[in-house]
Amino acid sequence: MIRLIASDMDGTLLDSRKRLPEGFADEIRSLYERGILFAVASGRQYAALRRDLEALVPYIYFICENGALVMYRDEQVLIDPMDAADLLDTVTACRALDGVFPVVCRASEGLFEATADPAFIRETQIHYPSSRVVEDHTAHCAYTDVCKVAFYDRGDAQTHELPVLNEKLGSRLSVILSGQNWVDVMKMGVNKGTAMRRLQQMLGIAPEECMAFGDYLNDYELLESVGESYAMANSHPLLLEMAKYTAPSNDEDGVMRVIRERFSL
Repeated sequence: MIRLIASDMDGTLLDSRKRLPEGFADEIRSLYERGILFAVASGRQYAALRRDLEALVPYIYFICENGALVMYRDEQVLIDPMDAADLLDTVTACRALDGVFPVVCRASEGLFEATADPAFIRETQIHYPSSRVVEDHTAHCAYTDVCKVAFYDRGDAQTHELPVLNEKLGSRLSVILSGQNWVDVMKMGVNKGTAMRRLQQMLGIAPEECMAFGDYLNDYELLESVGESYAMANSHPLLLEMAKYTAPSNDEDGVMRVIRERFSL
């Protein structure tokens, strides 16, 4: 019996226009009333997820920042931050690359560097409703609540910034391709799957009692952590290869189509 469902947001639960499925909130509340819990598992900050899912705050878990932070009813369930000693090396790792801009992601806010492209800051702050611009990241490396550093790449992150970050940081930090233009750097071993396993332990729910949906490589460990794993039809090829099942694409309402059929909603 499934007791816990987790879903990525962008490219998975949300369609290409960043819209939630119609009737989503009512259906999640219906699952909750039947004893089936739901968690969003995203690379986004909590403030952004809470803004977009405000009506569901009493009912769902928020696995944020690719697993470094878990929130429930506005309370911090767990946080697994980067060591402050690693931050300086991380924020300076791509300084020599053109068109790469880091965002330091604290539990409560995102920090943009003033030297970044102003257009990038304006566009990205939409997804970081709790944020501020600082002069230089290197002056803010003493924080002890940094969940990750997210690197935006104007070009193709997989071929441009990812090899550099892996070479400089991959031996001691977790470097994850999280989108076509994004790479996330976190404490080694931190990912959505680790957070999901810790949540399972806290709730007394076995992996085989869980299902999860994802579309990109930052969802790989999440899908590994559950008994019933679904890669969206629009997923990265490696995720499609490892997942137990394939769900219809995000633009076909794939997550909720599977859930509605499975639970007769």
